[in-house]
Amino acid sequence: MLRKIVLALVSFSLILSLCGCDFVKTDMAELFSPPTLTGDFKYISKVIDKTAGSGYTLKYPIRGEHRSAVVQYDIDGDKKNEAFALYSKTDGEVTTMTIQLIRDKGGEWVDGGTQTIVASGVDMVQFCDLDDNGTSEILVGWQVYGTSEMQLAVYGYSDNTFVQRLLQRYTTFITCDLNGDEKSSVLIIDINTAEQRNTAALYALTDSGVIQTGICELDSKLQSIGTPIIAELSNGKAAIYLDAIKGVGAVTEVLIENKGGLINPLFDFETRENIRTLRSASYPVTDVNSDGILEIPVQENVPAVASEALAEKLYLTNWCSFDGENLTVQTTTMINALDGYYFTIPSKWRNRIAILKDTESRIREIYLYDYKNAVIGESLICIRAFSKKDWDGSKYKDLRMNEIARRDNTVFAYKLNDAIIDMGITHSDVEKAFVLY
Repeated sequence: MLRKIVLALVSFSLILSLCGCDFVKTDMAELFSPPTLTGDFKYISKVIDKTAGSGYTLKYPIRGEHRSAVVQYDIDGDKKNEAFALYSKTDGEVTTMTIQLIRDKGGEWVDGGTQTIVASGVDMVQFCDLDDNGTSEILVGWQVYGTSEMQLAVYGYSDNTFVQRLLQRYTTFITCDLNGDEKSSVLIIDINTAEQRNTAALYALTDSGVIQTGICELDSKLQSIGTPIIAELSNGKAAIYLDAIKGVGAVTEVLIENKGGLINPLFDFETRENIRTLRSASYPVTDVNSDGILEIPVQENVPAVASEALAEKLYLTNWCSFDGENLTVQTTTMINALDGYYFTIPSKWRNRIAILKDTESRIREIYLYDYKNAVIGESLICIRAFSKKDWDGSKYKDLRMNEIARRDNTVFAYKLNDAIIDMGITHSDVEKAFVLY
């Protein structure tokens, strides 16, 4: 059942770094996660002071697992953590960001090298062994102009040298193994709304350095994207699912590796868009039937039962598995986003129903519908939300509806009509199909 569904608009927060007037400063994140300059941190701080000099500002990543301005991580598997300090300095109108490697050498913390970039903040920090040599690379997303322009830097440490191996513009990134060779690559998503050219590119670290192993276009109308999800297609092949918002609604892009390259099988090269998963509401991909496979929400228009003046486009949501070529419907739902519930539509009702949407009275009613002759038939089921006060006060007792759920000050009730009973639908079936989210 679709009990795991999360109905949320994809949103993005712009977090600004604010600097005060102190000699050595920290950004606003320090108010929530102040550094503890005791133990190792005390000696790490002394190395930072010696290298950076005066007037630096500790900077905190705003996303991801690592949120400290001094991230400790064992990159080489020697059971001893290295430390990575993140701080900024301003010279006139130019702000530079520095990542400093500080390592344990014989029980003493020492400088292991620095890398500097013109930027204003840190988006996130990740660690991943990209070349499978036993030493993790350090991936840092730098905020150049807030979240409107960011650059991903990949750093490595070998032969006692701290080096930069990649610097690439990005909107979001993720490390993944799409071809099953047990080596991770970096997938970089770049949404360029100004040029309406959006891309996904795959980078791998080899003996000759970081190389691009694949690139593909995304829907040219994308405006914002959610967090990429690594999951399997219905055929078991690894893929990246990417929910995104565009001007007329939402879509889900799916990226897979093919013959050493990267492809977006839902992309239409003529329109430069993805219309196969287009929907008006931004419901995310969800495993609707708990089979371990993500389903993509796809919109299906249905006739509206209303006067012509009140008529509007209504739709059901088909939750479809994807095998790299075909979208296959697994479950169909009628979602009421205003009152916060969904109703699972029996498969035998598909292409046979119309819906009455009465927002003022908080009603959704399903009718039989003759598509060939465009004729509305009998009512099957009516679902309505009431205030708890009105329902418990018997104001609507004459409606002879059955209570199905309560939440806060709202009571949900339904009424089965003769036509649905003749179809063999029972009260138990309705109770299983109705879910508050």
